[in-house]
Amino acid sequence: MYSINPGIFEQHFPKHKDFYFCNFEPKHLDYFEELKDYGISYLPSQNRKHYIIEQSKSGPCIVAVLHNEPVAIFGAVILWKGVAEGWSVISDKARRYRIAMCKSAFAFFDIIHILYDLHRLQITVKTEDERAVAWATYLGFEPEGLMKAYSSDKEDTYIMGITYG
Repeated sequence: MYSINPGIFEQHFPKHKDFYFCNFEPKHLDYFEELKDYGISYLPSQNRKHYIIEQSKSGPCIVAVLHNEPVAIFGAVILWKGVAEGWSVISDKARRYRIAMCKSAFAFFDIIHILYDLHRLQITVKTEDERAVAWATYLGFEPEGLMKAYSSDKEDTYIMGITYG
């Protein structure tokens, strides 16, 4: 499993009195309420937990903790040298802290860009999720194409990417 040195979080992630970040551990999913919005809609939460745990083994993964409760998970699957695919699961509670979440996403992407010498970071975003598309655009991802029936629920998604000089 990939992990990021915890000291990186203390140095580079936003400071907030109620918020902190740490390396993801599977036990965090026992307290994470937002699994219903992740992955295949008809799968039970145990299967969704399994998918997140497996993704966390394929690249760096962190969790945002608010009042001792996990509220967001950021991860990246390292596809091959220099290329990663980012993913996240974010609760409504975390969305109340827009500035901290934006700064956190920027910090996470900057850290993995440097640590893994990335020249490309990509994500997929469901076309129907206007809020996610807007957030991805704000974070610097550019739409690169439409993938018809790409998601596990056969929903259309955008492939969006950031390339580094």
